[in-house]
Amino acid sequence: MKLTPIALASLLLLAGCDKETTLHAGLEERQANLVMAALLDAGIECHKEPGEEGTWNVSVVESKFADAVNLLEKAGLPRRAHQGIGEVFKKSGMISSPSEERIRFMDALAQDLAKTISSIDGVVDARVHVVLPENDPFARNALPSSAAVAIRSRWDADVTDIVPSVKGLVKNAIEGLQYEKIMVTVFRDSPPKSANRQ
Repeated sequence: MKLTPIALASLLLLAGCDKETTLHAGLEERQANLVMAALLDAGIECHKEPGEEGTWNVSVVESKFADAVNLLEKAGLPRRAHQGIGEVFKKSGMISSPSEERIRFMDALAQDLAKTISSIDGVVDARVHVVLPENDPFARNALPSSAAVAIRSRWDADVTDIVPSVKGLVKNAIEGLQYEKIMVTVFRDSPPKSANRQ
């Protein structure tokens, strides 16, 4: 069957149209902008639309969905939400036990430190684990506090030179913590497939 020029043009137009699908929903505007910037830098077309309760949704064409997901996973976007001290210290009842208060405090401290470290250039994500032993005030040999920091960095970023600064940051944030009791481990992402082909 021979197609008329108009029918052929219509088919070509339809073939060029790719349905869009939501990639991420409910993002803060800054997170949505970071996601869009990473996608556009990689040549992946995307759109941002208002979502519910002041949030934003980011969409891409379906044919680029897998590429977009892989790219954002490597970039650590959108950033994991960190709870601040105010959010962690919300009480569920009228009175909290000393143990509950201590657990909430340690968790809040770790969350705030992780949030600060994650904002350093080249760092994709960070986790901080704090150990504050419950020592008997009358005991002779008190167990020392310690902290472990896991940093995930971009494949093209060398963040080993910031390790002493990170240890200093953690030391100054936790009362009584000694510098030598802080361990920082850096995990670098694997390069994307596109970088390996270059």
